[in-house]
Amino acid sequence: MPFKTAEEREVWRKAYYEKNKEVLKDRSKAYYEKNKEACTAYKKAYYKKNKEAIKAHYEKNKEARAVYTKAYREKNKEAIAAKRKAYLILKKYGMTLAEKKKMQDEQGNKCKICCQDFLADVEPHVDHCHTTGEIRGLLCVRCNIGLGQFQDNPLALIKAAEYLKEQ
Repeated sequence: MPFKTAEEREVWRKAYYEKNKEVLKDRSKAYYEKNKEACTAYKKAYYKKNKEAIKAHYEKNKEARAVYTKAYREKNKEAIAAKRKAYLILKKYGMTLAEKKKMQDEQGNKCKICCQDFLADVEPHVDHCHTTGEIRGLLCVRCNIGLGQFQDNPLALIKAAEYLKEQ
């Protein structure tokens, strides 16, 4: 497939990439997984060899990168928020969003304490033991805040319940 100009080749390359984007991404990902150590070693060696040029490039294009980053974040606000949420839940509780959704379904989409349905626009809170880190269930905002106010102390909760019964 000879091209008369570099521009023709570039147009063809971009069209080919768009047409085969998913296949190319899968192939690249599979190659990286298979050769992870070699890829990492190559990247480290490349950075070490070209450290000054890379730093100069970043410094030279600092403003353009800032504009691009701002536009990207604005355009992909929802996707970024979803990834951040998934990351924070995984990091804090060691569970994926799929596991949280499964737990929510197993609880019948209800708070484990007050048995009220979770509101569609408010995420259920993951209740966990602050000592062991063990996940106990999903709670509505009010129940989660209430437990937090009593510092997960069962005796204080019992005293509060007895106090309410006296009234």
